[in-house]
Amino acid sequence: MVLAGGCRRSATIDDAPPAAEFLVTAGDSAFWVSTTGGHFRIRRAPLTVANFAGRFYELYVADDDRSYFDALLIGQHIYRRDLVSGDSVQVFEDARVNRIASSYASSHPNERPLAPDEEGSDEPHTVATSETELLDVVGPLLSYAHHTDIDIANTEDSHTVRHGVIDLRDGSAASLRGVFGDTVAHRIVAEGRASYRIVIDSVRRTRGARARRAARAIDSFHFDSTSFTIDEIDGAPMVGFYVPGVGESGGGLALPLPHVRAPAPDWWREIAATVPRLGADSLSEIWAGPQYEVVARYDSSGEFATLVVRDSSRHEWNAARVPTPARRVYRLDTPAVDSTARRALGRAFDESMLYSGAARTVLGPPKLRPRVVLAAGVPGQAARTHHRLPHRRLDRH
Repeated sequence: MVLAGGCRRSATIDDAPPAAEFLVTAGDSAFWVSTTGGHFRIRRAPLTVANFAGRFYELYVADDDRSYFDALLIGQHIYRRDLVSGDSVQVFEDARVNRIASSYASSHPNERPLAPDEEGSDEPHTVATSETELLDVVGPLLSYAHHTDIDIANTEDSHTVRHGVIDLRDGSAASLRGVFGDTVAHRIVAEGRASYRIVIDSVRRTRGARARRAARAIDSFHFDSTSFTIDEIDGAPMVGFYVPGVGESGGGLALPLPHVRAPAPDWWREIAATVPRLGADSLSEIWAGPQYEVVARYDSSGEFATLVVRDSSRHEWNAARVPTPARRVYRLDTPAVDSTARRALGRAFDESMLYSGAARTVLGPPKLRPRVVLAAGVPGQAARTHHRLPHRRLDRH
């Protein structure tokens, strides 16, 4: 899709915008921005893009449907597709649903799986489904949330949500120790536990009917140092712990804790230009560059941002309006991307227009599911947990 990119010049300058070409990942899409003949050309595609080791990848979630007439068995896996070669590699497998599906097949040898166009029972006795959400990509690291719902007659009724990080380079589960080293990982976990205790104590000390309900529910949340995401805030890496809930009160919920600041890994220098710094007005974010800056200015609704290109003389041109949050800027001009990668990106943008929702899912708005958590420090208040906020929180700490 090509959007008409209006060139809105500064009120004090009539020059054309500087030569620029970059990708922006924002909301549920990737935007290809370039200047042509003094105007901006914008292409939009429903792609989740990653870039590391000098290569571009598409990330996507695909269903793995192993259902029978009396068993709804649908897991979700995450794949990494090299845009140049077109090869896809699975980087996350839904092991829980896979085990249940394999067990069901073994114990029901006379049943056959449903064909793609067949419908199963309206009230299956075995249900094992999951939903995997791509939360953020920072360099080679992908943070995700994985929701699993199990309902097996007379056996199990459970709902869980787990957060984690995948190292896209080899598909392994990234650990805090592996990313930051033993000493730093120990400090991050200690700060996470301390935040957890503060939240728990705050809930228990608060009085009132709502607080009593919250206190009863809070006992269902137990700190787990392996349930975390890695984000960036104001250009620096941050770790966010999500405390999983269990049982009737906490099953399927997660308690988010305040982010913990972490030191930059060795590879952070390679991605520093792709992550933004907070603007002086706290309502914008800036990606600095040698020839021009890219600025995202968030509007009052929090749903959209205006992309601005600013040259070295501080003159500005509005390039596009994009959904929030604006996450990464990948420059295609400094250094220049070679023709092979450029063709691969163009092909990916073209092919994405043909994607079917049944075939794959890209990073997008949260689905309406009753996944709520107790907001940290506000007993009894509910907040969504299965996606980042509608726009990036700009109140950096």
